[in-house]
Amino acid sequence: MRCKECGSEIAENDVFCGSCGAELIPTADERSTDNEYENTENAKSRNSGKKSKNKKQTPDNSRKRSAIALRIFAAAVIIAVIAAAVIYAVISARAAEGRKIFDKIPLGRDIEKISADTGEQFVTGENSVYGALNYIADYDYICESEKNAAVGGIMVPEWAVLLSEDGAGNISRSVLYNFYVLKHNWMGEKSGERIDVSSVEFGMKIKEAERRLGLKPYAIVRDSAENTETYTYRYHYTDEESGNNQVMNFYVVVSDVDGQVKNAYDEKLDYLNLILSGTSAGNLS
Repeated sequence: MRCKECGSEIAENDVFCGSCGAELIPTADERSTDNEYENTENAKSRNSGKKSKNKKQTPDNSRKRSAIALRIFAAAVIIAVIAAAVIYAVISARAAEGRKIFDKIPLGRDIEKISADTGEQFVTGENSVYGALNYIADYDYICESEKNAAVGGIMVPEWAVLLSEDGAGNISRSVLYNFYVLKHNWMGEKSGERIDVSSVEFGMKIKEAERRLGLKPYAIVRDSAENTETYTYRYHYTDEESGNNQVMNFYVVVSDVDGQVKNAYDEKLDYLNLILSGTSAGNLS
């Protein structure tokens, strides 16, 4: 410290300056100023302590981020469930159009009777608007959807009902194709693994079988000679050893008499050979 009168250095507790003898006791104004300064510093210190306490009471930022992420994830799950429900409803509605016609067809009757019962016009011969359908199936009459679907890049009707005659001119076989089921993926639904054939039990109803499979049929065949209905489902899974997709058709045979399951089996589709092989089909063996 220095004396305010002569500027000489003095000790903090000196009452008089050793050089000029000036009294060093602070005036009332100076004491007031010092007190104000001290109060201000104390106030700052207290406020700083409050802020520190408030910081401790505020939730951790990481917890906030976790809560936000959890809400976003929950919203995404809800949106995915709603989207799946909408897709399922649309597929069901589209498939129902052809199924209504298919269920009205009485086997063992001629085409005139069937046209009258269904109220639909069946075209004679293999005359589908879509050439692919004429290639994959043999039939005598057809009724098909006006709307189309692209299955693996091939244009087909969303649904089609195909009829075949016996020697007496009566319809003995009817086939319903619901290609809309395969529109989004020609390989069918994705499964985590190969579906166990034994999951569909002898004697169960088809609705229970479909509930266990979690699949919708893309084809149904009714045969008057066998008194059966055969439901065809399509799905795929990833083989753990090869890492390749395995595409499967799953068949459920139901009695046309009591509506109970008589048999179930599956079939692996050899699409890799079809896509990759450079050998003609006649030379494969």
